[in-house]
Amino acid sequence: MGSSHRHNQLPCQDAFCYRNLGNRLVAVVCDGAGSAAYSEQGAAMVAHELASRLATFITTPDEKQLVALVGSVRETVLLQAQAQDISPGDFACTVLAAWLGETASVIVHIGDGAAALSLDAEQHISLPENGEYANQTWFLTSDDWREHLHISPFCGRATRLVMMTDGVQPFALNRRGDALFSPFIDPVLRYLQQSSEAEGSEALRATLDDPRTWAITGDDKTLLVALRHEP
Repeated sequence: MGSSHRHNQLPCQDAFCYRNLGNRLVAVVCDGAGSAAYSEQGAAMVAHELASRLATFITTPDEKQLVALVGSVRETVLLQAQAQDISPGDFACTVLAAWLGETASVIVHIGDGAAALSLDAEQHISLPENGEYANQTWFLTSDDWREHLHISPFCGRATRLVMMTDGVQPFALNRRGDALFSPFIDPVLRYLQQSSEAEGSEALRATLDDPRTWAITGDDKTLLVALRHEP
């Protein structure tokens, strides 16, 4: 949870969900809009719904399937808003999702946040999309969501996935914002490679909650890292 959220007694508006399915991995990270009344609920709903539905794909989903899938999750959100008699925008959140298989991967992205996928020696980045004004971005509940849905397929065996909400971007991306910032991420990756999942998760939590990060951002911070263990 971000320091400003603690100070203002606001809930954590980030959410994530992942499924380790053996020969494939599904991961979703969502950031609820700070201006939306129930964005923490929206982020949690979208993260879990999208992860569950992505997990049903045994082979790499194509663009048509993914557009339909994201649209169906959006429809679930709209129906839940109707059931609670609130505006769909009250559930507004960004979407960052990944499906990783043995020979191909795909990243799905709406709004800010970033993902870095490593294929052999190459690193591919799904960059945040922001508008012309500070803190402007797009959400799943936006009317023009389809125009801002970015689907990036990759061929090859992914060895590493790093996903983050915008609260992590200031210190996990370089100054240009187009690559991971090695002085931050490299020590993190080295530690995670030598640790259990539980130890790694606790170390990440402590790193993101370090008071030194509060001077950089008061926002919620979510960093999801997946490393492939080769036999």
